[in-house]
Amino acid sequence: MTIRPLTPDDRPQIGRYRILGELGSGGMGRVLLGVGADGRLVAVKQVHAHLLHEVEYRARFRREVTATTRVSGAFTAPVIDFDVDSPDPWLAAVFVVGLPLDKAVSEYGPLPVPAVRRLAAGLASALQAIHQAGLIHRDLKPANVLLAADGPRVIDFGIASISENPSGLTETGSVLGSPAFMSPEQTLADRLTPASDVFSLGSVLMMAATGASPFAAPSLAYTLFNIAHTQPQLESLPPELRSLIEPCLHKDPAARPTPAQILDYLGDPMQHELPWPQSVHHEIDRQHSELVALTADPNATSVLPGARRSARVGAGAGNNWQQGERGRGRRTIALTALSALLVLMLAVTAAVVWVRGGDDTAQAAPQELTLAQLREVDACAWLKKAVGEALPADVAGDFPTDVAEWKLRPHSWWGCSSVRLGERYMYFRPGAHLYGISTASTGGTIPNGSYGAGQPVMGRSDAYMCERSIRTAGDLQWGLTIEAGSNSCQQLDYIILRLAAVIDIPRLSDARSSLASVDPCALADPATLGPLIGALPDLPSAFSAHSCTWEGLSSVEITTNRSAVIDADDPVIDLGDGRRLVAPKSTVASICNREYVFRQIGDEYEVMAIKVQGGGDNQQVCAVAESVARTAVDRLPEVK
Repeated sequence: MTIRPLTPDDRPQIGRYRILGELGSGGMGRVLLGVGADGRLVAVKQVHAHLLHEVEYRARFRREVTATTRVSGAFTAPVIDFDVDSPDPWLAAVFVVGLPLDKAVSEYGPLPVPAVRRLAAGLASALQAIHQAGLIHRDLKPANVLLAADGPRVIDFGIASISENPSGLTETGSVLGSPAFMSPEQTLADRLTPASDVFSLGSVLMMAATGASPFAAPSLAYTLFNIAHTQPQLESLPPELRSLIEPCLHKDPAARPTPAQILDYLGDPMQHELPWPQSVHHEIDRQHSELVALTADPNATSVLPGARRSARVGAGAGNNWQQGERGRGRRTIALTALSALLVLMLAVTAAVVWVRGGDDTAQAAPQELTLAQLREVDACAWLKKAVGEALPADVAGDFPTDVAEWKLRPHSWWGCSSVRLGERYMYFRPGAHLYGISTASTGGTIPNGSYGAGQPVMGRSDAYMCERSIRTAGDLQWGLTIEAGSNSCQQLDYIILRLAAVIDIPRLSDARSSLASVDPCALADPATLGPLIGALPDLPSAFSAHSCTWEGLSSVEITTNRSAVIDADDPVIDLGDGRRLVAPKSTVASICNREYVFRQIGDEYEVMAIKVQGGGDNQQVCAVAESVARTAVDRLPEVK
């Protein structure tokens, strides 16, 4: 994947996203790498201006984008934001770091049987979500399947509404799809149903397991003939997979299993820490590190005059933006551009993890810090107490030795941040969720080395950033995290050990009256949440000191934070007793946000935020958000 710097003519911001560079461009539009206010990477896609002259195209674009927001699920790449009324329409989704299936197989060989079964379960789940939204993918192929660190992702929707376009044809009669992985219906231009995607699924799984298409032939015409009229070549398929794949390749659409039946056949997935072979995970980790390096670069958003330089990121982590034809056939391009525009990548990656070896001068007796304790800490006071007034000269590097010059200040989620120290700001987050911090995720081991509070110091580093973390209660999911620029690892090693060595940790002076001390997981009632979003697991799917997420058919996230900005123009909902719920306008039908201002302290606010994402129209999703919010507000302590 190539990330090209912006040109002087490019907009530095689109919607709410700051643009870091261009990922790719084709005949239908281009893909940009952006970052939201929360630091989350997004892929922003724009339509080429010359395609917007036709009124019909913009209307079709609106329908397709709206339809795509109905698709949700763990193995798809959902659109999270868009503006179809802008002079330059765009859509955005969170970004996926992963290896395309075709590249993984060509470079590392066919997947083992357990990995193919895991792949089948993920793809069947994705197709189920797509079909439940009334859509057909129409172009499921290995290049449109990304192997992410935690499972597969289906991207590059060649989607069409089942009711709007029952055949696989564009208005000029061209068939949408990739020949070797088409269904018989597509090759014959017959009516398409969701079963067409299941046939493609069978071909994709065959390629993953053997490295070859079941209908491979020397020519395109011969391949299409084989798909329509001959039986698949399954001789090289492992016997354990035959009963899974062969039914998907039935010529009669009605005889193929549905995605739900495939999931029933596969049963509960085996719980492996790594879904793919080690070699694939190492490549995913490498690409992630390089992408983090580029996006953390403070010059990454520079506008370069004249010639455009480009930085190369792992070749497999492409944006899958297909080059379109140029010149004539503008109407055809306009009506098929949607399929390319609806490609998006979800950012779930395995971190590159290591454990620092070295001296243990700051060793402390093992102590456990619960989330309840971490919620009430004064992060800046803790940091000052740990480091003291000065950093040792042999450790300081490009940090000022005088800690007062760091100008530490409270940060959102009750962390602590500094002014720029060397390359970057420094952030300390007690009770942070430790995403991907697992030596097992990269096959690493814990050598003899640094320990703090009885736990190994863990982290990641690359050319542009350094992060160190310590689990504080034997729980992998959360702990202490501190990060700064790439040249700061020595300083962070020193600081994290001293943070862990502090026994009498400072507390917020107003901890008991602050929203900081509130457990966000306790603000929802699982008994009433289940009927709203579907069956829930026993525990939230993710939680930290100040956030909690439940995953059912929809997801609900409750967060508590400090904010300097409240939009006075947002509508409000009267909850009675002087309580008001802020209701920001939804830009995506499947996502609804609601906010409650707990109290104001000076120029800042303590805010509880509810985010619901799932199926249904916006009115239904917001009804769930408001129901959850009412329960949560009732459970908040009184403002003192």
